[in-house]
Amino acid sequence: MSSKRGSACELDEEVTRQLGRRALLGVLGLALANVACGSSTSAANSPRAPSKKQRFDAIELFPADLDVVVRVDLARMRASLGPVADGLSARVGSEMDARDELASRAIQRARVAWIGTRIADIETGDRVMVIEGDVEDLRPDPSLFEVLDPPLSDAIKTFERRGPLARDATARIHLLGGRTMVFVSGVEVDGVERVLLRGADPGRRDPPAEGLLSADLRGRRLPVGLERKFPSIGAIVRGVKRARASVTMVDEGLRADVEVVAASDAAGSKLEGFLTALREGGQGSRYAALFDGMRVERLEQAVRVTWLVPLEMLRVVVES
Repeated sequence: MSSKRGSACELDEEVTRQLGRRALLGVLGLALANVACGSSTSAANSPRAPSKKQRFDAIELFPADLDVVVRVDLARMRASLGPVADGLSARVGSEMDARDELASRAIQRARVAWIGTRIADIETGDRVMVIEGDVEDLRPDPSLFEVLDPPLSDAIKTFERRGPLARDATARIHLLGGRTMVFVSGVEVDGVERVLLRGADPGRRDPPAEGLLSADLRGRRLPVGLERKFPSIGAIVRGVKRARASVTMVDEGLRADVEVVAASDAAGSKLEGFLTALREGGQGSRYAALFDGMRVERLEQAVRVTWLVPLEMLRVVVES
């Protein structure tokens, strides 16, 4: 393996860690990032208006300011992956502290989960998480949350965190009927309240409702600290206009299909070159079997990646 290819692979591994090991495990392990205490903020109150809509699709609950939304079909993943899914959940559980208990219990009962965040603020923990499943009897700790009175509407029960809270902590929890629970960090309180009262935002992310996992991403710059540390990768990310992905179960294992629309032909060419170097570098590592199933092709500004991951290889990655 050449030093150039090896460096590309090592850089990618480091960036993945820097973008948030908790967030990565949250997607793969079907969980929310930590809500540990940090700098203090307050859950803002916004003017209310009569709610005209009593039922929402989960994807309509995400404000348009969120750059990426990931959808995970937990029921299908558990049925398809079995022990591998259990292993992912166990790893997530080991990183979650006691303040995540309600989110953890909701995830255990969920059929489908969605999580949305902003790329530039991924390190700060701003997020919205929506759980669909048997959550009707779940309630937050009354010593930490109080019922919002008056409610946003008769169809919505809202629990608001008492006093100051860390920016990455859950500030509000909305219960919509008996099947949908929404966990909202402080910065996103107003945005979620707006869509609950006035309807879905135009231009929101909309991952396809298919497969074990899907995602929709609007291109944004990396956090400033990461751009300075990895300028070449920051330049590649700046050239991404939009990306959509889905992961499905096939006979050979897991298949990921990703389509990235770059801002220009030059940006698409740069992304293609990076992904090709990553694949070739990975093929010379102990994870060669993981990268052997990766295919990259480009047509002008569109870069398509097909990645077939054998289940045994996924198991090795989870356990390592």
